[in-house]
Amino acid sequence: MIAYQYIPLAAIILYRMALEASVRGNYELALKHLSNSVMIAPQFTVAICEMGHCYEKLGRHAEAVAKFENVLKIQPSHVEAEMNRNRILENLRR
Repeated sequence: MIAYQYIPLAAIILYRMALEASVRGNYELALKHLSNSVMIAPQFTVAICEMGHCYEKLGRHAEAVAKFENVLKIQPSHVEAEMNRNRILENLRR
């Protein structure tokens, strides 16, 4: 797991801005901030996972699954990413 102390402050600020946008339902803006955050800190799994949530809220399930799988490549024991990926895949099978 990547500790926050190793994540650049700019990436954390963008992540927090994304959370604010997401709470307001502006998932496209949240994705923009998250994308910029991950460009700065490619191992920032919390931001990548949040991207998955935003894609899911937008109904872009394949992209959501891909983001959760990206998290699992970085951190195979990431329970939240695994659960979300599996839930989406199960719902798509129905």
